[in-house]
Amino acid sequence: MTLQIEQLPQVSSVNQVDRQMVAILDFGSQYSELIARRIRETQVYSEVLSYRTSAEKLQQLNLKGIILSGGPSSVYDEGAPQCDPGIWDLGIPVLGVCYGMQLMVQQLGGGVERASRGEYGKAFLQIDDPTDLLTNVDDGTTMWMSHGDSVTHLPDGFELLAHTENTACAAIAHHDRKLYGVQFHPEVVHSLGGMALIRNFVYHICVCDPTWTTAAFVENAVREIRAKVGDKRVLLALSGGVDSSTLAFLLHRAIGDQLTCMFIDQGFMRKLEPERLVKLFHEQFHIDVQYVHARERFLAAIAESLILKKNESGSVTNLFKCLKKNRNGWVLLTTWRRERCTPM
Repeated sequence: MTLQIEQLPQVSSVNQVDRQMVAILDFGSQYSELIARRIRETQVYSEVLSYRTSAEKLQQLNLKGIILSGGPSSVYDEGAPQCDPGIWDLGIPVLGVCYGMQLMVQQLGGGVERASRGEYGKAFLQIDDPTDLLTNVDDGTTMWMSHGDSVTHLPDGFELLAHTENTACAAIAHHDRKLYGVQFHPEVVHSLGGMALIRNFVYHICVCDPTWTTAAFVENAVREIRAKVGDKRVLLALSGGVDSSTLAFLLHRAIGDQLTCMFIDQGFMRKLEPERLVKLFHEQFHIDVQYVHARERFLAAIAESLILKKNESGSVTNLFKCLKKNRNGWVLLTTWRRERCTPM
């Protein structure tokens, strides 16, 4: 198996000033962003990164801790996502969650197999070692399980911390190397002892101080933007959604009139929504927005494209019905058949 390693952009020295950070390596879990949120709730900064991020780049980030997320794959499957094995030797505390724990076990010489019975939903955690990761986590507390694979034997140096009725290895640790794993999901609200476990990892194992706030993040981001932009101008494509609007506010706070936003009305927003958006930015936020009226151009281009396909694919009316049915925001269609649309 060839391991694909992703190189991050050059780390900014401004971005690293006085920042304690825990990175979440994302293996495709629906909860990766939730893990990051839980870390931030402890007032410690966190970011979600690709599981392909190299150990070298993680070391450059000067991390206090690393969390490996869950994921839908099985670690023994061909093509299953793998992290850089160099992570285990960085000396940075690591917490593997579900798939993340199984990957840790597999890469360090343990065993993972298909469980005779999967475990989904609430499970009662029986604690075997109440120290470190499980300090102040009540014996018998409810944790949320979602797995069809289980650890069959531990790598050298690992100890069992907890089990459930169905899972022999529900929590594990190599204390000397500060490597930890849990089969359950401490980040979800159904795990009643989850936040206590997360705080143990963040405060006691990673030795982070609760100094990060959103206000501090904004001020740090403003400094970084000013350092990067200097006296140049910035053009921002504004969609009106949360992401681009938040970026617009942040950029405007940092560089003021050096920012120009461009909003392109392509005809797929609600009636009068583009006009309200531009008015809001101009009158309430005092941000310059260039309003590009492109409805006719967009709709004409789509109609022309669909008409060209009419003979082979059906009526234009049906194509528009297909577009409407499949749009999320709006979806460009590359191919269409009478009963099926394929999004680009």
